[in-house]
Amino acid sequence: MKAHNVYPVIDLQLFAEGGAGDGGTGTGTAAVSEGVAAPQTKAAKNPLASVKYGKQEDATVAASQQPAQPTADDRQAKFEEMIKGEFKDLYDARMKDALDKRFKSTKDTVDKYEALAPTIEMLAKKYGVKADDIAALNAAIEEDDSYYEDEAIEKGISVEQLKEIRKIEKENSQLRQQMQERNARENAAQQYAAWMNQANDLKNIYPSFDLRAELQNPQFVNLLRSNIDVRTAYEVMHKDEIIHAAMQFTAKKAEQKLTNKIIAGGARPTENGNSSQSAAIVKDRVSSLSKADREEIDRRVARGEKISF
Repeated sequence: MKAHNVYPVIDLQLFAEGGAGDGGTGTGTAAVSEGVAAPQTKAAKNPLASVKYGKQEDATVAASQQPAQPTADDRQAKFEEMIKGEFKDLYDARMKDALDKRFKSTKDTVDKYEALAPTIEMLAKKYGVKADDIAALNAAIEEDDSYYEDEAIEKGISVEQLKEIRKIEKENSQLRQQMQERNARENAAQQYAAWMNQANDLKNIYPSFDLRAELQNPQFVNLLRSNIDVRTAYEVMHKDEIIHAAMQFTAKKAEQKLTNKIIAGGARPTENGNSSQSAAIVKDRVSSLSKADREEIDRRVARGEKISF
């Protein structure tokens, strides 16, 4: 609402503290003679002095605002700084340990193959195949009746019947393995879909959460593989950050509650006349203004105060 100044400037200056009069006529004007104001009597208390008009600027942050979470780029930069700085020695030691374990596993496999090499060479010479052609060597062994004769006699069946039984058993074993692999793939797809759904829900709580980034962390993946849900795994891995953000949120919320309390009732007048200060009343709707309010607004605007609705 735009206020119109309907009072002479000199009158508004004299009424700056709520209106001064001559104490006799009660007209609210001051005698002026040749530019010199007449002596004033004690000013009367302005009942509207404590009223705040118009929209009041909120200087506090809304308590409902989610504390900012570090972005994936921020976390990556911080991680790089840590592994190249203060924690470089620990990171290097861990990487060396991981590489040693991986190479040990590879070395164990190589050692076993080298131990079997003489046996494979002997079998290859017996059946007339190359030692590095494992498929041909397996086929030659399967066709060798001598491997089945003793067992066939023991079971009272022919060598051909026993060979057919072994073939069926091998096919069944391969089929079971294929089914297990297919089931594992299906279960993995279902599990990943469940993780994605949990991740989408988690972003409503932690907007900066990035599942792809978290899956780069082996510890996070191990928690998921241990049937830990995405939210719990994330909160375990980032407990320090979450606790810090929660403390900030709680502090801001307490600050907002205190501010609201002060605005709502903290400035109420003390009962029984123990205080001369009035409560800070806010009138921010034009429909709630009385004639006296509008006149008070005109006086304040004329003094340079900015009031808007």
